[in-house]
Amino acid sequence: MYRVALNTAISFYRKEKRNPRPAPAEHLLEIADGPPEPDATQHQLALLQQFIQGLPELERALMLLYLDEKTHAEMADILGISESNVGTKVGRIKQKLRQKFADSE
Repeated sequence: MYRVALNTAISFYRKEKRNPRPAPAEHLLEIADGPPEPDATQHQLALLQQFIQGLPELERALMLLYLDEKTHAEMADILGISESNVGTKVGRIKQKLRQKFADSE
C-alpha cells in the first residue's frame, strides 16, 4: 500500500512541476496540538522542510519514511531497495542536511 501511495505522490509532484501553482507558506509552520515554540526552532523546522523538499524524489521519500520512524526493513520493502542501501542512503542524506544547515548559518 505504501508503494502505491508513494508512486501516486511522485506522479502528482511530477505533474505539479510542469504546472506549478503557488502554495501558501503558512501551513509549513503550523504544528498541531503543541505549544508555541521559540522562533529559532520554528525557523529550523522551516529550513528542514525546505531542504527536504529540495532533495531528489527517492531521497525525499526515504527521509519522510525515516521521519515516520519506519525501520530500515520497512523502508527497503516500500522503496524496493536493499536494507543496507537504505542505511547508506539515510546516512548520506543526513550528512547533506547537516551541511545545508551549516551553510545556512
